[in-house]
This record gives sequence, C-alpha cells and structure tokens, in this order.
Amino acid sequence: MIGEIVKIIAKIVQGINNNYSLEQVEKSIIGVTDIDKNAVAAAYSWIYEKMTRDLFIERELAENSVQSFRFLSDDEKFEIGLDNYNYLMHFYNIGMIKIDEFNTIVEQLKLFPEGSVTNENINLLILSLFLDMDNYSLPGSRNLLYSSDTIN
Repeated sequence: MIGEIVKIIAKIVQGINNNYSLEQVEKSIIGVTDIDKNAVAAAYSWIYEKMTRDLFIERELAENSVQSFRFLSDDEKFEIGLDNYNYLMHFYNIGMIKIDEFNTIVEQLKLFPEGSVTNENINLLILSLFLDMDNYSLPGSRNLLYSSDTIN
C-alpha cells in the first residue's frame, strides 16, 4: 500500500514537472494500477501541502538553506546499497524531494543495520516528508486529506 502511494505521488509530481494536464496525469495513474480514487485525491492534497510548506521554508530560510548537492562517497553508497541509492536518486531527479530532504533521508538510511535497507524503508521515509506537517501548520488544521476521507 505504501509503495503504491509513493508511486502515485511520483507520477503526479512527474506530470506536474512535465506540464501535463490534470487529465493526462490521471490517465497515467489509472492506467498503471487499479487504485482507490480517494488515495489519488489524498496524494494531490499532500503534494499541495508539501509545495506550500516548501515555498514557506524557502522564503523564510533562504539564506540558511543548502544550495549544492552533496555527492555520496563510495562507502555511503555501499552502506545504503547502490540499488537503493538509484531508487532515491530517481525521486530527486523528478523533483519529488529536494536536496536537504535527500540528505536527511540518506542520513536516516545510514542508521539502519548494514544490508537491511529496502525500497519499503525509503518509501516510508519519503512518505513521511509529505505527512509531517505538525511543525508548519496549526493544530487541528484540516488542510490535508487522509486516505479515509471521502469526497462528495
């Protein structure tokens, strides 16, 4: 389930970055898997919230933010696994995660025991970027949708 949600978010972000219409993005998502429309709506909401949060952070902390990409050493790549590194780079390349988020995820992956990092771990860390709104929104805010929400 988590992997499917991350794939949905990746397809949406890729479509947005390629200036596809909403209809084209939805066709590409629905054509890949049989998914719940509430999950797609929730994914759009999470992306909107993350983009809004990122814009706020960029405006407030522009001078303190990291502006250059840190290349991983061979030891770091070996530690998290080359396939996992490539999987994470895919999300960075399509614009789903930013430089500082990439670095945060790599640092968190390095805390896992050697050889135990999986795509599922990466999916959870990426999804946490979209769902971690506690520090930026007021308590009780209902700006984002949950997968259990229904849309009329």
